[in-house]
Amino acid sequence: MTTKEKVKDEIDNMPEELLDQVYEFINALKIKKARNKKIHTYRLKGRFDNMNIRERAYEKDSD
Repeated sequence: MTTKEKVKDEIDNMPEELLDQVYEFINALKIKKARNKKIHTYRLKGRFDNMNIRERAYEKDSD
């Protein structure tokens, strides 16, 4: 039995009062997943295109 089948079986055996809470929980999981969007860099005007950002972040100042 797969995980999906197990979840469906548990939902089928669940009291009706709890189904709304389960539905809200599932929808909350979907919303969190959608929030992981890429950061657009169009306002940086190409300053970091040809730069190793990780290396640059750990450089020591040579003042």
